[in-house]
Amino acid sequence: MSLRKPDLLPVFSAVVLAVLLLGLAACGKRDWPAPILAEDRYRIRTVNVTRAQNCIVVDMELAGAWQNLENLRLLIEPIGTGPDDGCADCPFAPRISRFYGPDATAVKRSVNRVVVTTCDLDPTKTYRVQVVGTNIYPQLSMVLSDVKTVTPR
Repeated sequence: MSLRKPDLLPVFSAVVLAVLLLGLAACGKRDWPAPILAEDRYRIRTVNVTRAQNCIVVDMELAGAWQNLENLRLLIEPIGTGPDDGCADCPFAPRISRFYGPDATAVKRSVNRVVVTTCDLDPTKTYRVQVVGTNIYPQLSMVLSDVKTVTPR
């Protein structure tokens, strides 16, 4: 009678397969990152609006999680006597809306400072401007600046 050596390859394969399956099960479910309101919000600390010929330059300083600013929209209302103009004493009613994405050439970012230049405006008109910022987390509300008035030079 001869003793036969047991074949270890199937046993080894079964052990490796069991370890891999347990390892995959241990990975768990991964969700998209959720915003933490206290940590992921930003606000517009200051806004300065100036004129340069037919352009408006909006210079802002952000506070909080300023790096979460995804895009901007400038809401612009011309003030005057024309048919599409608003009045200085009326509630803010923007007639022009300009969108600027993260890679827009009109937007310059330096740490928490953002400068937006928008052109092709009437150099003789007064304008009221408001900035609307969007967070990278869509669950967080948009950030609005105060309405600023800028007159021709």
